[in-house]
Amino acid sequence: MRTVNQTLPTSSMRTALVKRSGAVLLSAFCLVGMASCDNEDDEPIVDSVSEQDRNFAISSSQFINAQVSMGQLALANGEDDSVMEYGTLLVNENTESQTEFNEIADSKDIEVSTDMSAEMQAKYDELAALQGEDFDKAFIQFQLDALESSKSMFENQIDNGENFTVKGYAEKTLSMIKAHRTEATLVKTEIGLEDI
Repeated sequence: MRTVNQTLPTSSMRTALVKRSGAVLLSAFCLVGMASCDNEDDEPIVDSVSEQDRNFAISSSQFINAQVSMGQLALANGEDDSVMEYGTLLVNENTESQTEFNEIADSKDIEVSTDMSAEMQAKYDELAALQGEDFDKAFIQFQLDALESSKSMFENQIDNGENFTVKGYAEKTLSMIKAHRTEATLVKTEIGLEDI
């Protein structure tokens, strides 16, 4: 009788083979599970653009354009260092926000404004006629009022907008607006305008 010398796998080889097979099966189950998961609490990611999104793009770009121009005006007409530093903040952060939103708008084929609203233009013209301390007082009060009233535009987009990218921009910009209003309050205190 002839015998064949078969090499049976050692126990460590068998263990490794079982572990590998188990890992492959576990991965397959996880992939199937993730693909079939449907959590009703998750908001769907919406990439379409609604009329609300388009209206927000126009009004928010007008506001951001006005803020850049107001910051430049503060640098030209302001007297107090804190007002001028605040103007620099407005120019830098709103220019960055403007650039970001223009890129979003281009990618979503949304129209934005390159101007400010007629109301903001009238206020700009009014402030441009002032210099020094008179400018500082009027400018800071305007900023406090404008930033407070603009919050509702961004909150409305967050609540009612459809496009997730535009809503994300609104959330980020609302945070910036709140920070700018806090800073304007500090400037108001620094230049001693408690009475306004």
